[in-house]
Amino acid sequence: MATGSHPSKEDVVAEFRRRSILDAACHVFGDKGFELATVEAVADAARVAKGTVYLYYPSKQAIYDAVFSTGMAEMERLIGERVASAESARDAIAGFVTVRSEYFQQHPDFFRIYVAEFARQVMGTPDRGACQLALDRQTRALQKVMEKAVASGEVRDIDPESAALAVFDMSKGLIGRRLLLGNRGALHKDITFLTDLIWTGLKPVRGHKK
Repeated sequence: MATGSHPSKEDVVAEFRRRSILDAACHVFGDKGFELATVEAVADAARVAKGTVYLYYPSKQAIYDAVFSTGMAEMERLIGERVASAESARDAIAGFVTVRSEYFQQHPDFFRIYVAEFARQVMGTPDRGACQLALDRQTRALQKVMEKAVASGEVRDIDPESAALAVFDMSKGLIGRRLLLGNRGALHKDITFLTDLIWTGLKPVRGHKK
């Protein structure tokens, strides 16, 4: 790394090459799955030599892990920014659903990787901890909003963690339906419908006192 705040030309080139490899790997793993994907296929998709890939990642597993962690971290950042800027709990829910829906629709290969990792977690295969931690971080920002909303009476007296997880589960269902069955109708309409449905179950009952 060059001294000072500006990266060197070599650092810029290395980061560009690393990102190109991960983008190519995301497509290969999303299309073929982990078992059938090869480092050669990743190199071909990235238009680099196989040896170049190994300069950045020592194994196929390392490439796969980097693809998954990079995508999850990017989505976590986007969710955090959107939820933090929301002016109400309802807006936070809409933002959470919107970010996840738009991200997966724009990155369908990553969605297939995500589904495979989620399945591994459910099956209890080794090394599922990283996936679980990533999912927990995605819902944490929304859970904090729910905690404040319950305390202020903006939503009814519910468990904030359960509410955040329910929003997560329902958004996953929406995403899966659109990607696996086809994008039927405008995305914003589906997001609005789901947000309204969730909010109906969370908002205080008129005339009810805690």
